[in-house]
This record gives sequence, structure tokens and C-alpha cells, in this order.
Amino acid sequence: MSQENAVDDGPVVPIDRALLETWPGRFRFPDILIRLVAAEPVPDRPADAAGLARAVLARAGGRPPRAVCEELLERGEFDAVAYVRTDCPDLSTHDREALGRKLEAARAAAGEDVRQRVRDLERRAAAAGVTLDGLDVTALAVRARSRKTAADSALNAAEDALAKRMEPVAVELRAWLDRQTADATAPAPGGGPTAKRVRALVQAGELVAARTLLKREPLGSPIPESAAPLPPWNPRWDPNRFLDYHLNPAAPRPPEFASWEAADSSGKDLLAAYDRLQKADSTEAAEAFAGALNCFLGGSGRSGVARRVGTSRFHHTYFDGLFGTDALSRLHPTGRVDLYVGGPGATAVPEQLAEQAPHVAVAPELTAQDYTDRQPTAVLSLRDLLRLVVLPTDRAAALLGILARQWPVTALIGDRAADLATILGNDPDAAWRTLRWITHLSLGGGHAVAQAMENCTAMDPALLRVMLRYAEHRPVSAGTELWSGAYGGWQRDDALVLALQEELVARCGDATAEAAWWAALAVGDPATGEASTEDLLLLVEVCSDWPGARERVRAGLDALVARGLLARAGEGAGEHVTVPRSGVVRMLRAVGEQQLTGLLARLRHTRDEQDAGRSDAPDGPRPPAGWTAWERNRFASVPALARLTSAERSGATDDELTAIIAEAEAELRALDPAALADSTEPSATELAPMLDLLAAQCHDQYPGTILDVRCPPALRVDVPEAVLRAVLYEVLDNAARVVAGTDTGLVQVLAKTESPEVLVEVQDSGPGLPTESRGRRIFALSAAGREQGRSGGLYRARQLLRAFATPRVEPELEVFESAHPTLTGAALRLVLPEHAQ
Repeated sequence: MSQENAVDDGPVVPIDRALLETWPGRFRFPDILIRLVAAEPVPDRPADAAGLARAVLARAGGRPPRAVCEELLERGEFDAVAYVRTDCPDLSTHDREALGRKLEAARAAAGEDVRQRVRDLERRAAAAGVTLDGLDVTALAVRARSRKTAADSALNAAEDALAKRMEPVAVELRAWLDRQTADATAPAPGGGPTAKRVRALVQAGELVAARTLLKREPLGSPIPESAAPLPPWNPRWDPNRFLDYHLNPAAPRPPEFASWEAADSSGKDLLAAYDRLQKADSTEAAEAFAGALNCFLGGSGRSGVARRVGTSRFHHTYFDGLFGTDALSRLHPTGRVDLYVGGPGATAVPEQLAEQAPHVAVAPELTAQDYTDRQPTAVLSLRDLLRLVVLPTDRAAALLGILARQWPVTALIGDRAADLATILGNDPDAAWRTLRWITHLSLGGGHAVAQAMENCTAMDPALLRVMLRYAEHRPVSAGTELWSGAYGGWQRDDALVLALQEELVARCGDATAEAAWWAALAVGDPATGEASTEDLLLLVEVCSDWPGARERVRAGLDALVARGLLARAGEGAGEHVTVPRSGVVRMLRAVGEQQLTGLLARLRHTRDEQDAGRSDAPDGPRPPAGWTAWERNRFASVPALARLTSAERSGATDDELTAIIAEAEAELRALDPAALADSTEPSATELAPMLDLLAAQCHDQYPGTILDVRCPPALRVDVPEAVLRAVLYEVLDNAARVVAGTDTGLVQVLAKTESPEVLVEVQDSGPGLPTESRGRRIFALSAAGREQGRSGGLYRARQLLRAFATPRVEPELEVFESAHPTLTGAALRLVLPEHAQ
């Protein structure tokens, strides 16, 4: 029997523990295993004979050991899984290896949970001004590697203790605020917006900042929770009616309007300028609104001169003051923002604005987009203005919170990792506060979101940038925080971890350096990242019997040190290297040995091909170091590949070949798809032979990957052969790279005709994309990696395809929803123009 049956907690016949410890069927009962490996009694039920008996009876017949282990991993019972792997004879070698990888990954994730929660508790205690009993992170992480619930219990107890220490302080501050509010003679901060700020700070646990405000002392470095919150808007209210209440004092007003009066004359002037837009489409009206907004925000610059945008109903101008405060000035050093002002009948912004830097648009009939894709245009509505004018302070932060959630996050962090590094600065405390402002303004996240990012990235700007760009399209359920513990944290977001891994690997530059990085990661100390060079090279010998592996990896270490990716100290036998540590690096340590083994196999295969080429065909092409036949496809669209092939055939020196390779890399980075399309003669390419060739080369590159190619014969498309080869390479390599390290990596390629289009659908069995991801976002997951020419292949492939449009078909690379029962990874579709016969 395999059916599970519940039993009561009534009297049972005791089962001798020693008998169960030698019973072959014990591996089929998860609760039995938990009790047998527990060093201490299990908290929810004593580890006595009666408890063991109930655990057996509760699952009559038991379950297969592999399924039991999967359940134990979900429950965080890691020692029980290790016990099954070691002692259960029913597990195959394949199952043991697969469970071993999953066990290490789960233990690493549990350790990161502990580190993130401890750091969060420490920050919360500091913000509240209370003490926190010392938590031994190392000891808790060790406990989490055995049983996650054991560490969780200790952390929950510490969290409860912290809450009890904070509560009396919060009660005292609320009572203090109530006394000041009740005292009609007391000046601010007793009432109005300041009282709301204090209550928001108390609610957020920022008790030190709340006490500072109550004492009427300078707050110091502002934090998001200290900004005056916008008042909530009732959807049943009509914004135009409220505008009339503001502008027509003689009009009858409902009681609820009393709390919506403008805080000062600048707010009234702003609303009056908006009302003017409803009546006139003129340069004067646009300049008046820009000037009123500039004054409302306290901008020091001169109001912008308005100019009409083409034949549209919009005028272009600008305003200052949005980034005028110390807390926000880092995010946009110039502080000036473009403003497009429309008059009556302006319902959509001009198309050319889509290519501009982030800006603001306002018009009486213009509404904010109701879809989640972020655009450079942020719409400022009348409802937003009505909520803003009631604020006497913190207007810039409130307005930026409205606009930044419509803009891409790059509006606040820049286009490169170096930009974000400049924004964060060198002071750790200032960088932390700036990150909190960015997550608050762009993502709507609180302290916990910033804490998750710090734990994951160790404030590495490039990794932070990947995480922020990933997060901007990630919806959060009501009442929860992004990457909260309730959803498993960032550690269990497979697509995010993969994007971060891509960013880290891209820094290595080539396969040899990447192998050295994985080796250093695998043998490094989990806490310090320090690894003995000798231990690292010994691991290389364990992972590969290729005689040249040791020297190749040593050369890779030198390259990593030269690039600043590793730090080296000591000499001779005492030499060691250090990998900069972060949460994601500690997570990836669990797969370091597996990745190293695969890379060494690829490097050896490349070397064997080179040796065979030299011995069997001395006059033929010599593949350059680090390039396999598969990797050459990446450069199919650049002229340097033809020069390289010609140089190899003519017997060029290694230095000459290296120079041409560098030229190929440079040409690929500078590739202009439109210019390539203009200079390329139209031609048709037969699809099936190309897919078969690419599939064979891909299998050689990733031996563990299976490619299932299904393409009708004689199917031709109107895309030049070199361009199609480069595009297909990027798509297939993206899929194969993901599934190569899995147990059953499968990539399916299905080509079909839907005249005048040919559709090529590529699906894989990898972790896939988040279900809430939308089409074009995945094409720029790792911008920093793209700058180095390693990542961003899908982005380049998409741009190449689009450049070769025909009168009947616009080629495209897109994400589609797949209903395949097993290929649940990424699903990409190429839309190609069919060649007319």
C-alpha cells in the first residue's frame, strides 16, 4: 500500500527504537527518519517509541526513498536526507548524486536565510535604539545545515524578544505624540503632517528617528520612512470636482474636503496652472505650469522655455527641484527633468518620446499606462497633484515616488554598474540609505527588500543592478515584501540566481578563468572566501584526469588576480586566494565542483580538437584558444571571422591570430544591425541543414545536453546565412547553457510554417523565467555582462532579426507561453520571413 492514512494520537503499541534503526523499510517514512537522526527530542512530538510508532502508522506502506528525500528537503530536514543518501540501498548512483547537489543547494539557501534574518534583526534593533542579545551567526548557520526548523526556532525567539523590547518604547512615543497633538497651544510637531511622519516611523520600527522628530531636533540623514506620506485617495471621488473646490472658494464643499486644502499658495498656483491647461493649448500655458511646478518643489533654477513638439499638442520644457534634497541628489546629479505639457485633446504622448531619457508628461486627458511595462514617460495626473498639494514638506520625495514607479529603475541607478557605484558612494552607511531610497521609490519596497539585496550582493554595484532591474517587473502580493521569507526569499528564485550567476561568470572573460573561479569558489572557506592555491589545484586533479588541467587553471587564477576578481596572498605552499563573498556567491559554492568538472571537460575537448587539427590537417584552420566550433557561430555576423579563417589557413602566427580575435570581439560589441542589413545582399537560407549542424556543434559543446530538432526539409527563410547562424547560436546557447548542469537537460527546437512566416520555437527543461515576466524584459537581464560582450546575446539576436524585415514580415524574437508538460523552462520563438518559392 502506498496510500497515506491519518491516525489518532490514541494509545498505540510501542515500537522498539533499536528495531527501527535496522529496519530496511525506514527509508520510506520521513517522520521516522527525522526522529532517528535527531540528536535532541523533536519539539513537536517526543522522540519516544510511541511517537515512532505513530510515524509509521501515519503513512501505511511508506513512499519511495527519492520522494521521501524530496519532501524532507522541502521541510528543511537536511540531516535526514544525508542519512538516506548514505545508508539507503534502494537509491541508484544517479539518484544519490542528484540528491547530493540538491542537498548542498538547500543547505546553502538555509544558511543565507540565517545570515539575512540576523542582519535584519541587528538593523531593526539599531533603528529602534534597543539592544539585541548576541546571535551567533556561525552557530545558527551550522544548525540550519542540519535542520532548518532548529535555526528558525532560535531566530523566531530572538525576533519575539526584540518585539517585546520595542513595544514599550513605541507605546511611550505614541503617548507622547498624543499629548502634543491634544495640546492646542503646542507648535508643530504635534499635529498635521509631522504627526503622520512620526506615526509612520513608529509603525516602521524607526523609533530613534521618531523620538528625534518629537524632540524637534534635526533628523540627520533622512530615510524613506521619515518622509511625509501621501494621503490616500478614495476612488469614488472625482478629481475635477475637487479641483473646482480649490479654485472656487464660493462653491459648496463636502466635509471630507477640509483635510484636502492646499498647504500653501504654491500648491494653489500649481492647481490653477493645471486648470489653465484644460482651456488653452499654448506656449504660455505650458511655461506657466512648468514654473508653478518648479516653485512648488522649491527649485532654484529658472523656469524652462516651452517649445512645441512637432505637430503634436505637447510642448517641451523642464523643471528643477525633484532631486533637490540631500537624500535624493545622488540619484540625479543635474536635478533637471524634462517636462512635456499638453493641452485640450492631448491623449497620447508623441512616439519619439519613447527614445528619450526619463521624463514627465502632464495633460488633462492623459492617463497613466495601465500595464506593467515601464516606459521613459511618467504621467503626472490631476489626482496626483491633489494629493501632493496638501504636503507642506517632503514634496520632492512624494512626487518622485509617483514618477519612479512608472520609469525604468535605470532612471535612478544609471545605465552602467559604474553609474550605480558612483551613486552609492564609498561610505557603507550612506550606500545603505541610498539603496533604501531606490527600493522605496522605484519598487515600493521597504527595509526588508533592501536587506535582501544587501545580503545577496554584498552591495556589489553590478550585482545590485541585475537585482534591481529584475525586481522592477516582479509584482508583490498585497501585504508581503519582495523576496520575503513567506515566498522563500531570493535564494529560491531560480531565474534571479541564474541571472546573477551569469553576471559573475561574465566577469571572468574566458573559459579558463571561469574554471579557476569555480575552483576557488568550491574549495574556499564559506565564511571568508579564502582558498589555498594548492587545495584548489588538487580539486582540479580530482575533477579531471586531463594532464593539462592544472596548468590551465593556474593560468586562469593569474588572469583573475590581474582583473581584480581574486585577491592573492602568501607564497609557495602557503599561497592562497580570496573570492569576494556575497550571498549569491555562497549559494553558488554548492555547484562549484560540478561547474568546474563540466568546464574542464569542455577545455579538454577544445584542446583535443586543436591537437587533431594540427596532426591530421596541418594546412587547415587552427581553432584559436578558447574558441570551439560552436563558439565561432557567435561571430558569424562580423567580418573578422572571415579574416581569422583566412589567417589560419595561411599559417599566421599566434600573435596575429590573437590580434584578429581581439578585432572580432570589438566588432561584435560595435555591431550595428541596421548598417549590416544595408550592406548585405538579400539571400535565402535553408533552415533544416543549419539546425542539424548547430545541434551537432552544440552537443559537442555541452555533452550532457540533448537537442530535439524538428524541422521540415526544404524550408527556407529570407535571412542571410551568417545572420541566421548568429541568431540561432545565441538562442540555442542560452538554452543549452542553462540545462547543461541538470540531470536530464533537453532542448527542443520546433520549426513550422505559418505563411508568410516561419516560426522556430525553442523550449528547454531548465528553471525557466518567472511566470510574471513579460516578453522583452529577459533580453536585458544582465546589462553589465552585455557590456563585456559575454551576456546580452538574446538582445543582440533580437536586434539582428529586426534589422532584416521584409515587406510582408517583421522578424522578431519573443517569449511565448508554452503548455508543454515537461519542457517548463524558457520558451522563445523566432518569427522569420518565409522565402517565396
